[in-house]
Amino acid sequence: MASPRLKNNYQEAALSIIRILTFTAVTLIVGLSVWLTAVVAGASWGLAGAIGGTIAGITGFCILVCGSLYEVKNFTCPSCGKSDHTLKQIGYYNCSECGTKYHIYDKEINSISA
Repeated sequence: MASPRLKNNYQEAALSIIRILTFTAVTLIVGLSVWLTAVVAGASWGLAGAIGGTIAGITGFCILVCGSLYEVKNFTCPSCGKSDHTLKQIGYYNCSECGTKYHIYDKEINSISA
C-alpha cells in the first residue's frame, strides 16, 4: 500500500473511532471467550468472570503497549522538508514533492529509494 497519507482531519477522527471500537471489541470477545471456556470447564460463574476479566485486561494492556493500529504520525520528509500526516507501519510513504519512498517505523524512518 503506497502513501497512506491523511487528506483531512475527518479521516484522523474516523481512525480514532475505529481504534476505540476495535480495542473494545477485541477485549470483550477475549473476555467472553475465556469466561465461556471456564464455565464449560466447570468453574463457577464468579470465578469464570474473574478469569475472563483478567485475561481481557492483559489482552487490552498488550494492545495498548505493543500495538500501533491505525496510528497517525506527523512526518517531515528528510530530503525536501515537506510535512504530512501519515499512518505508521502500513506500507510505505511516497513523498509527493521529491518522490522519495520511506517506510515509517515507531522511532525510525528508512528510505526505500530516492
